[in-house]
Amino acid sequence: MKAKFIRSSIAATFLFGLMSATPALAENTTNVYFKGEIVESACGLSPDSIDQTIPLGQQPTHIFKAKGDRSTPVPFQVKLTDCDTSVATTAQFTFASNPDTTGNLFSVEGGATGIGVRILHDGNPINNGDVAASNVLVDGTNIASFSAAYEANVDVTATPVTAGVAESWALLRVTYL
Repeated sequence: MKAKFIRSSIAATFLFGLMSATPALAENTTNVYFKGEIVESACGLSPDSIDQTIPLGQQPTHIFKAKGDRSTPVPFQVKLTDCDTSVATTAQFTFASNPDTTGNLFSVEGGATGIGVRILHDGNPINNGDVAASNVLVDGTNIASFSAAYEANVDVTATPVTAGVAESWALLRVTYL
């Protein structure tokens, strides 16, 4: 019995020694940041609608045969959350700033010339600074749909569209009525 106890003690000591000899795995640590804003408004703006990037893709210069010709529009949405119709019943969406030479489009930077970015609502072109949509609100979530495309802003027969990077931006303002 004494020998059995000694063997069990030796085995337990050996096993404990192996467990304590195993190095601990390294920990991963990082910061997690929370960013947002509290607003006095009829609705909030969904996180996926803030600082959106709309990929307009690569468009060949030959599709711009005349002033006003557009690339295929790319859809995007603006989602309003937690809307309260006792605060406001309508949301107006306006895209403004960064005008091109015509004042109607959004200018591009990066090398391409002869084009700007056009925003459309229900397929209708919206000029830079004009109200793009006026939507009646419902309580809860509301979604406004738009699209964007490159548009020739020059007389292409005299000054053709040239290739290059074509990046732009617009400031979205949502006004509640």
